[in-house]
Amino acid sequence: MLVFDWRSALPTPTDPVNPISVANEPRHRFILQVAVLAVCLLAATPTRAASFANGADASWYTQMVHDSNYLFRTQQGAQEPCLNVLQSVGVNAIRLRVWLNPAGGWCGQADVVTKALAANAIGQQVMLDFHFSDTWASIATQAPPAAWQGYTLSQMESAVAQEVTDLLSAIKAGGGSVSWVQLGNEINEGMLFPVGQVYGGDNSFANLAGIINSGYAAVKSVFPGALVVIHLANGENDSAFEGFFDSLKAAGAQYDVIGMSAYPIYGGPSGIPWQTEVSEVQATLTDMAARYGKQTMVCECGYAENDPTGCYNFVKALIAAAKHAGSLGVFYWEPECYGNWPTAGFYGLGAFTSTGAPSAGMNAFADSGVAPYVAGQASSPTVQSGSTAVVVAPVVGFPAPTYQWSLNGSPVAGATLPSLVVSGATSVNAGTYTYQATNASGSVSGSVALAVVESENPGRLINLSCRALTEAGSNQLIAGFVVGGQGTAGTLPILIRASGPALASFGVSGTLADPELTLNGTVNGVSNTFIATNEGWAGNTLISQEAAQVGAFPWLASSVDAALAETLAGGPYTAQVTGASNDSGVTLAEVYDATPSGSYTPTSPRLINISARVEAGSGANILIAGFVIGGTTSKTVLIRASGPILTTDFGLKGVLSDPQLSLFQSNGDGSNTLLETNLGWGGNPQITAAAAAAGAFSWGTAATPDSAILVTLPPGPYTAEVFGASGDTGITLVEVYDIQ
Repeated sequence: MLVFDWRSALPTPTDPVNPISVANEPRHRFILQVAVLAVCLLAATPTRAASFANGADASWYTQMVHDSNYLFRTQQGAQEPCLNVLQSVGVNAIRLRVWLNPAGGWCGQADVVTKALAANAIGQQVMLDFHFSDTWASIATQAPPAAWQGYTLSQMESAVAQEVTDLLSAIKAGGGSVSWVQLGNEINEGMLFPVGQVYGGDNSFANLAGIINSGYAAVKSVFPGALVVIHLANGENDSAFEGFFDSLKAAGAQYDVIGMSAYPIYGGPSGIPWQTEVSEVQATLTDMAARYGKQTMVCECGYAENDPTGCYNFVKALIAAAKHAGSLGVFYWEPECYGNWPTAGFYGLGAFTSTGAPSAGMNAFADSGVAPYVAGQASSPTVQSGSTAVVVAPVVGFPAPTYQWSLNGSPVAGATLPSLVVSGATSVNAGTYTYQATNASGSVSGSVALAVVESENPGRLINLSCRALTEAGSNQLIAGFVVGGQGTAGTLPILIRASGPALASFGVSGTLADPELTLNGTVNGVSNTFIATNEGWAGNTLISQEAAQVGAFPWLASSVDAALAETLAGGPYTAQVTGASNDSGVTLAEVYDATPSGSYTPTSPRLINISARVEAGSGANILIAGFVIGGTTSKTVLIRASGPILTTDFGLKGVLSDPQLSLFQSNGDGSNTLLETNLGWGGNPQITAAAAAAGAFSWGTAATPDSAILVTLPPGPYTAEVFGASGDTGITLVEVYDIQ
């Protein structure tokens, strides 16, 4: 197979920035961001029976990202959304505080819905913590929302029911689910003062019970399977819990779970040893379950962030104690805090390091064992007969589960990895693939449907775009592509564009004033031959027509941007962009399959490899390459981000030492959804086999810091984002291969 030989091309730019246009998105900026919301279209998910909740209250994270540009990393250094990072250390449930009309909107309904759906999208269960306030409410501080000031008991009951119903209904309407709902936060002295304030041993609990019961009915009306939690502080104080819940029982309150906080640092004037805290909390959990016949849970815990070893020991012991008491779970309160957050009133019980990664203390969750669970929706692809399909079990568990795949009920020999590669798929391979994922804490099963069809318009690569800084000398923008495909013959119409001045309409500054585009490639079997060049497209009618056909954003006829429309035989090609007057500036290079609509057949040549080699910067200057899959069926692609291997195999200096590769899908509304991230391919044998089949240069079989993703994708626009996981910069090669 022919593969673009990037070594024969000039070195590429030093300051790449985001591509802004791809086929089928003529007017959109193609800009990637790590989205706070990980899913936009999530099928309705029923409330599921809870395995033990290794939880975290992460209510601050959206504000941290929005207000202060905080980043979150896995312990391996990969930048990912906060919830994904928490999941990487064993957190399978998220607790979210709820305020009615908070300043800035943080922890208000819209913010909570966003976070709840994001958690659901990766399989995490959700607990809502209603403070019934506009701000912090706990123990003796229980001010009603400003809008509820002066309400009678009846009005408070109605308002509570309405707030609960509104939020739960919004989550349900978004396709999400809620497993637990906490009515009030640390309500040792009641809530919604003075109406719901309580005093030990008297009849004041009647009002509190009325408020709780109105919330209970509202919860069950939206999510009948969700459990209602009553939460008190000071879980080490069993006698206080008995006094409170005896009175609450006498008042006729309805609830399902008794929750508590566990902070050894707050267990007296100078705190108590964590061992004592754990022992006393276990005693309270055991007593509550026996005395009231209710389930129990640790809704909050925390430990000094400057002692990760102590944190680990405390949390691990607390989880063991909770499990021994038959509790539902343990939640750490705001572990994602780091770097003096919040700046006003620093919180010192976070469990993340200064780099935004979980500290060793958070390993207590994974090390305590997490039963496998489905962390998102499995994709059920439809592929062209004879092509490759990858089916994936979207499962998370600690320790890593073992797998067994079956097809239509029969085990597939040797299929014991999280993904299953089906090569040369035919009707025999079509059907329902089921997986069983098992570890010491439990197992989960699921299924993925694979359809195999004969289509005259199969899935294929139809576009590459890369936006970067083109400079004089060696740092020029070069995009590589290969025309071909097994069983194909003939030529392929290609549109190549180099946008400089045209980018100004998108607000891009510092663009290349006079881009010159040069195409080199295979002519009469001779590779790296000059084919054509252009400096200023001059409103060429053919260029304009093909740009409209492929969905490229329009240019002014008077612009001096450059373009070529060529018909190319099979082979490798390079599109080189320079400044005609040796100047520098930002340029967008695009390569389009310009096959007329309706004329493609399975024997037509196609783009089988697209690539770009640049210096990946930091911040806005990371490498982002866009590509589009056209046709009507899903397509399997191998995406690689080479850094260290370029030095090992080719002696290239100044490479990116730790390339992180992230794959995003455009949602068509300007937002993007993170599909998969890889930081270090790990010597994956499936990657090795796919690279060999595609004719890619070998990475060998040993694990290197280079990154790769093998995936089957439905038609649509995607971007591959590459940057240094540790914030470093360097040369990297990004490649997208058609895997037949």
